Amino acid sequence: VGDDVAVYVDANNAYYPKQAIYMAQEFGRYQVGWFEEPVLADDISGLAEVRRAIDIPVAGGENEYTKYGFKALISGGGVDIVQPDVARMGGITEWLKVAHMAHAFDLPVAPHAMEQVHLHLACATPNLKLVESLDFLAETDRLVYVELPQQKDGMLSPFPDRPGLGLELDPYAVEKWAV
Repeated sequence: VGDDVAVYVDANNAYYPKQAIYMAQEFGRYQVGWFEEPVLADDISGLAEVRRAIDIPVAGGENEYTKYGFKALISGGGVDIVQPDVARMGGITEWLKVAHMAHAFDLPVAPHAMEQVHLHLACATPNLKLVESLDFLAETDRLVYVELPQQKDGMLSPFPDRPGLGLELDPYAVEKWAV
């Protein structure tokens, strides 16, 4: 992909710590930007072991559901980059608490999925690294919202003149996809 493209690796909790350390050494040749969820999310000591042993930043948190879980993850030294997911953790207020907790530990935040909601939260997050965009969720967003913010020069900003999240559900899509 060339030298000007950042590569991030998401293991989706696939490895034991020793396997993750070995794989990170292999990835090191490719200047990987982060190693996401290298071991089981609940294995904080394993995450910390991997984090201490490798040079690639360890990202994680998409499988944490409360600020208490993030407190254990962060204070246990399990991650270099915190990845809260607003849809999994009880909404905007709880997400902001975790982002501020990460900031208190000088850790960047890279929210997991839910790009349209996280876009707004990113604007209030001084320790933001990036907003993750997943193609399959972006496709769903295009199906259910009337209009979405558009990228300009590789950057995405929320609508500046709309209330709330600035998103309007398409009534036709609500009717069509309701269960």
